[in-house]
Amino acid sequence: MKLSLRFKVSALVLLLVTPLFLFLYYTNIYSINIVREKVAKSASDTLTLHLGTLDELLEQTSHYLLRTANENMLLELYSDSGPDSVNYYLSIRKLMDQWYSDVSYYTIIRSVFVYHLDRDELFLSSQKEYYQEKDMITSGLSSRLKASKLPASLKWEIVTIGGEPVLFKALPDKSGRLLVGILVSIDSLAQPLTHLESTGGGEQIGIISNDGALLWGQFAGADLALIRNHLNDPLSPSGASIRLSNGNNYLLIDKPSLYSDLNVFILLDEKSILDELPRFQRIINAIPIAIIIILAILLAMLSRLVFKPIQHFISGMRILGKGQLDYRLKEGNSKEFQIITQQFNQMAEQIGNLKIDVYEEQMKVQQAELKHLQAQINPHFFMNSLNIVFHLVELQKYSLIKKMIGHLVSYFRFIMNTNDTWITLSSELNHIRNYIEIQMVMYPDKLTYQEQLPKELEHTLIPPLLIQPFVENAMKHGFINNTKPFEVVITVGEEAGTNGDSCIAIQIKDSGPGFSERQLEMLNLGVYEKKPTDRHLGIWNVYRRMMMFYDNRARLAFHNAPEGGGVVEIRLPIQRGL
Repeated sequence: MKLSLRFKVSALVLLLVTPLFLFLYYTNIYSINIVREKVAKSASDTLTLHLGTLDELLEQTSHYLLRTANENMLLELYSDSGPDSVNYYLSIRKLMDQWYSDVSYYTIIRSVFVYHLDRDELFLSSQKEYYQEKDMITSGLSSRLKASKLPASLKWEIVTIGGEPVLFKALPDKSGRLLVGILVSIDSLAQPLTHLESTGGGEQIGIISNDGALLWGQFAGADLALIRNHLNDPLSPSGASIRLSNGNNYLLIDKPSLYSDLNVFILLDEKSILDELPRFQRIINAIPIAIIIILAILLAMLSRLVFKPIQHFISGMRILGKGQLDYRLKEGNSKEFQIITQQFNQMAEQIGNLKIDVYEEQMKVQQAELKHLQAQINPHFFMNSLNIVFHLVELQKYSLIKKMIGHLVSYFRFIMNTNDTWITLSSELNHIRNYIEIQMVMYPDKLTYQEQLPKELEHTLIPPLLIQPFVENAMKHGFINNTKPFEVVITVGEEAGTNGDSCIAIQIKDSGPGFSERQLEMLNLGVYEKKPTDRHLGIWNVYRRMMMFYDNRARLAFHNAPEGGGVVEIRLPIQRGL
């Protein structure tokens, strides 16, 4: 395949500038990766520092819980006292006072509680409202509090209390009758992380559990699913780049906690990171733009001086190929293209003159063929009509002979006067009505005929003798059972065409046995067009005339009606008469 001049010049220019583009692209990517790695390392170190603070708070709280469960004398007094003793109420009162002070000191603690396994009673100190918190702990931790043993693990368990995720840990006292537990507020635990979000660099901080539940932070559902997939993927390194629903790319850095099943992650906006690149980065970015502008100017000049005149010449050749022989090129400013344009216009004029002569010869041949096709109809029906008259004479039915001759006179008057190229639909149907009347003379009480022609379509123009051959074929091949009346129905209507224009739909339907599968296949494939035998001469004739008058805009189809009988459908572009 030969390449165009525009393609060759463009390819040459691209071949020269591609190495420069590749070098600038590599430099740009290298700079971005270095900055991304440094920022990710810095953010990872900062996140490790803050997470270490969080783990340290959890570790201190764990030690506090251990000391409380094993060394608090008030718990021993409460465990050994009955509800009706003074020591019972005294121990509970002092224990609550002590824990209120501890909750104020340990800011991450939400509630400290003690649960008596034997008596199923719960007392607590909390930053929340007492009775509301007590009900939420009782309902949220009921199964865990009533368990016979609790795992002595250093890690805090993530539970949901009152619809809010919290960290939970409980230990039994020395007597084994009490459980001492602590709820740690994740909001309070994450408070130091808010300082990272306040730097104004587009950071987003979140805490997520190992099973993918969001514990702290605000993220859209699609973003959270993407973050969860990256955290659960063992092959995804810390510092991977992800694209969130706002269209921005972020670096995802995460660190797991040592004392709980949660991960702390931070999202750094890459756009904010790359804005901190040195000035030479912007210069590198500007160089490709400058080269593109220069190339655009160069290609625009080449297009105006060379490519555009060549394109006009090619377009002119294509227009001539489509048959618009009156098209001429405008002369350009270049001397070389002026000579080419003059030669092109002279060639177009010579082709136009030659094609006009050939077209006139073709029109004469086509008109002769059209008259020959139209003349084929006349002897075809003439022989059938003489045969009917012959049978009537044998039967000596003189009244029917008189009636028959009257219809024959009208029929052949129409045939002899059908030298016009177009006739109205009403004239064609009147002619068919004469034909049916002739047939009714031969087959009294054995034939019925109906037609539906809207008044607004009566003056629609069609080629003569376009419908009559199908009515004649229906009588010849469909009227084989004389025990019941044979019916012929012609329906005419207006429909929308495939190109949005209107078309006329003509349907010829009979009550005969219909077409066989083989006949339908051959007729709809147009076998009659390729092999015009005597049996299908009428159909072949109609099809050829339709192609001459309408090209490929006319349609001819055959099928069987659901209730029986053959159906022929003709669709033609509407040509209105006066």
